[in-house]
Amino acid sequence: MSSPRLDETGRTYRGAGPRQRQEERRARLVDAAVEVFGTSGYRSATVGKICATAGLTKRYFYESFDDSEALLLAAYASVTDSLRDSVLRGAVEGGADLDARVRGALTAFFRSVADDPRISRIAFQEVLGVGPEVDNAYRRVTRSFVDAVLVVIGPAVDRAAFPDFHLRTLATGLVGAVLMIAQQWVLSENPQPIETVIASAHIILSAVLGELGPT
Repeated sequence: MSSPRLDETGRTYRGAGPRQRQEERRARLVDAAVEVFGTSGYRSATVGKICATAGLTKRYFYESFDDSEALLLAAYASVTDSLRDSVLRGAVEGGADLDARVRGALTAFFRSVADDPRISRIAFQEVLGVGPEVDNAYRRVTRSFVDAVLVVIGPAVDRAAFPDFHLRTLATGLVGAVLMIAQQWVLSENPQPIETVIASAHIILSAVLGELGPT
């Protein structure tokens, strides 16, 4: 007996309902976009190339996305969510000591960027100068990384001396410093060893964090 299937007006196809199958197709398109935008670039990509990489026809592209920019936003969210999760896992694996958490977070961040060049290309290059919607997404992602930094350093901070609004400003500066280091590192024709980059970023964060603890 064949597997359950139903046409587009029905409920199931091989055991999956229409909504589930649409979500699966959307995920395939996002994965394909990460591959194409992360290797060939957003501006040179076409809907046809994305669909071919995903193994889908163009009609399914417009089932989930209005245009290529909407897909870029989804691909950007995918890679940055994964990157942020890696940072938080690295911090947790660092243990209870603040310096170890910071080093663990930095190591996870830079190794993720180094291990998958598609992440850095999409996060640091392809989203720049596209348009207002992508600019807004860039700001939201930056704020999410600031939140991640606050999770890592918050327990060790003297809250009496540094209220939340002041701490968020400092965390924003730390995120900006690390992102700029990463961007320049991946764009360099002669990049430094990853250990050197991590150590350099660690010096900056340690200098700031040394001022935040109880005296």
